[in-house]
Amino acid sequence: MLYRDCENSAHLVFQLADLRPASFASRLCSVCGICCNGVMFHHVRIQSNDSPRELNVLGLKLKHKHRELFLLQPCPAYQGSQCGIYPQRPERCQLFECRLLKRVAAGELSEAMALDKIGEVVQRATRIDQLIHAAGKTDPKKPLTKRYEKIMAEPVDPASDQEAVALRDQLKAAMEELEELLEKDFRPQSL
Repeated sequence: MLYRDCENSAHLVFQLADLRPASFASRLCSVCGICCNGVMFHHVRIQSNDSPRELNVLGLKLKHKHRELFLLQPCPAYQGSQCGIYPQRPERCQLFECRLLKRVAAGELSEAMALDKIGEVVQRATRIDQLIHAAGKTDPKKPLTKRYEKIMAEPVDPASDQEAVALRDQLKAAMEELEELLEKDFRPQSL
């Protein structure tokens, strides 16, 4: 479409500039999902603008804690690397941008470098999941750190079960490395 005046041309340029960040954000977020799948967070605080009734109808089970409503992670709407309720997702989800996404938007980090960091987190989380599975049975519907804590809280006799102790040592080291990476590159500085 051709525009005949500068005002419309400027508007088109502004719209195209708006589309570029959205496209890299959608590409990065669609391969990541750690803010939805229970790797980065335990829960999402429901905001006053959110309708608990509507969120329940959408399949989200909300929990009360200290007079506040929370959506527990992993989010049941997050399936196949996509949000199944994207247009109706909670306000907190709509506003959230991880530190990695902000750095790409600011030009501090290339999209390729961001994809590498996402791949590293996914790989580490997968390894932790495997170690948790090997260490004992936990509920995959719980956040990764909660499953880790459950395994680590179970008593083990170091004298009679050296294999379990070694597995827990590997799990502890892997979780510490993942948490360090999440703090450095993904979690916002202030939550």
